[in-house]
Amino acid sequence: MAIPRRTVRQVIIEETKKFLVVAFYLWVIFALLVEYKSVILAEENVSIETRGLALINALALGKIIVLAQAFHLGEMAEDVPLIYPTLLKSALFSILLAIFKILEVGIVGLFHHRPFTQSITEIAGGTLKGIICVTLIMFVVLIPFFAYAEVRRVLGQDQLRHLFLHRRPVQAD
Repeated sequence: MAIPRRTVRQVIIEETKKFLVVAFYLWVIFALLVEYKSVILAEENVSIETRGLALINALALGKIIVLAQAFHLGEMAEDVPLIYPTLLKSALFSILLAIFKILEVGIVGLFHHRPFTQSITEIAGGTLKGIICVTLIMFVVLIPFFAYAEVRRVLGQDQLRHLFLHRRPVQAD
């Protein structure tokens, strides 16, 4: 049976949908972290720019995730239990996101004529402990994201979407 070839338009639409889902997931997480930080620090006047930055970060890091997925980062053999690729991808992608976040704040800092060490204080205070903590939070946050992706890969995109978004028939005991 021949596999139907996708047109460029179909590929662009599919990749754009993937990107938007990833960016939306990350935006929700980043926005919640900003709100949590404001609660912890009792900052009632968190600027709109800070909240907007959560969306910009989600879009930028979402694109990094989609590109890394296109290069099959963290792909494993088909016959391994799903927990392994889920945890591997969560770990690799959280490290990748941490590296790009450090580079991003460093480049923005250079643009504003700030030294790199001062710029990275925006990431959990800029300490190694803080950066590791944020990276571990991203690792945990990415586990359900990649678990869903792995189950979708095994069951098929339409099947998992149907299971989550449509009524299921009542099973008789």
